[in-house]
Amino acid sequence: MSTLLTGLGLGRLLHRAAHAATGRRRWMVVTGAGVTVLTGLGVAAYALPIPFVDSLVADQVAERVSGQVACAQVTVGGDRLLAQAIRGTLSEVRVTVPDATLSGVQHASFTATLRDVSQPATDQTHVGSMNAAITIGFANMPAVEGTAPPTYRRADDGGLTVETVVPAEASENVKAKLFLKMRIAGDSAEAVPQQLEIFGQKVAASKASALTGGVRKQDLPELPDGVTYKSITPQRDGLHVALAGVATQALDTLPTQVGDQTVTYSAADGLIGISTAIKVEPIIDVPLTIRAEPRLDGDSLTLVPRLVHILGKDRETGDVLSRIVLSQIDEKDLTRKLPALPPGVRYRAVEVDPDGVHVTVSGTTIQPFSVLKQPEGGQPTTFGAEAGFLTASTKGSQQDTRIQLYAEPKITGNVLDIAPQQIEMFGTRFPADRVLSQVKSSPTSYPLQELPAGLTYRSVEVTPTGLLIKLEGRDVTLAKGALGGGSC
Repeated sequence: MSTLLTGLGLGRLLHRAAHAATGRRRWMVVTGAGVTVLTGLGVAAYALPIPFVDSLVADQVAERVSGQVACAQVTVGGDRLLAQAIRGTLSEVRVTVPDATLSGVQHASFTATLRDVSQPATDQTHVGSMNAAITIGFANMPAVEGTAPPTYRRADDGGLTVETVVPAEASENVKAKLFLKMRIAGDSAEAVPQQLEIFGQKVAASKASALTGGVRKQDLPELPDGVTYKSITPQRDGLHVALAGVATQALDTLPTQVGDQTVTYSAADGLIGISTAIKVEPIIDVPLTIRAEPRLDGDSLTLVPRLVHILGKDRETGDVLSRIVLSQIDEKDLTRKLPALPPGVRYRAVEVDPDGVHVTVSGTTIQPFSVLKQPEGGQPTTFGAEAGFLTASTKGSQQDTRIQLYAEPKITGNVLDIAPQQIEMFGTRFPADRVLSQVKSSPTSYPLQELPAGLTYRSVEVTPTGLLIKLEGRDVTLAKGALGGGSC
């Protein structure tokens, strides 16, 4: 888009237009019927219009100007054109170049209306006032080499909308924080994207699914039958994982050896029966059952004898026969370690019935965020917690992102500026400065050609088909070729 006006050839056009008036005067002299006729015709030209002569003059001026500016369409305005030619000042010249290449921008168009056009010197053209416009269609707007061309259109509010793709490498400084809701699904923890915080705003994860991805799933350590995970809550110190339940061990799966005795088990009245046969002098292999109460001691389960059933009778532990029986059993054989539990989770209670030994487990363990898996093939992720959500913070991107820019084009001096005020992605508009502070952008300002004194760029408008750049000038003197030479 740079030097959009280069190649316009406006200086040569005006220069030739002024010469054209002089040429008409010579043409009228050689074709006139004599001095008297010429004098009378000149007087008449100032007094009243002569349609036939005006038409000839207009055609001659247009032909000569068109011959000097490739592809130009020229119209000479005003009436009494013969009088204008004799006076050496054309009141109005309209020039149109419908399809020109202006400094690499193909298929641009130029229109101008020049008033009070004269030629004070051989290579100068003076214009009393002029209005001009350059139109560049959206399809011919410039693009960065090697990238897909942007799509331009006029926004509903009259501004400019540019749809483009930001390559992944241009987003290496983009910081994003994903908020995920955690839940338990069987023996797995799932993290469900909820919101994405990017460029200082939060957007629904569903709008940014290309970046947020789907549900993340991670297996949890296996638990005993009857114990389940209840919840998982991210907090600043890690993942708070709550679990609870009752672990049951069937009686027929309990150890069959207690010390050097082979035993079997039963249960009644909340006590576990340990049946065996021991030697009691002078009797050999007396069958008996020790009825014990299960008791928790930290992560150990101890069977505390309460009764001894021997010789057909339940006897208290202080009974002589009970003492004899219990003296043959090492207390440590009645205690066993239970499986280790995570920190924060405890064995709470134990009961026994014919179905087995039931141990109640509950608690909340805190796991560091480091137990979470890094996304496969993704950006390094830092996990944390905020407002009950798991947060996953990343920097950079591994994929291209389609965005829309909303701009109010303006011209400052000789520079066309289409820097956006807002940038839309994921269906959300962000202040452009926030986005561009993290994203490498393509150029958004383009130098325009320096103009002669008196001629200035006035404004730029967005039309349904392209950009319309307006110029305006008064008392402008143009050297031949002052506005460059181009092609159509």
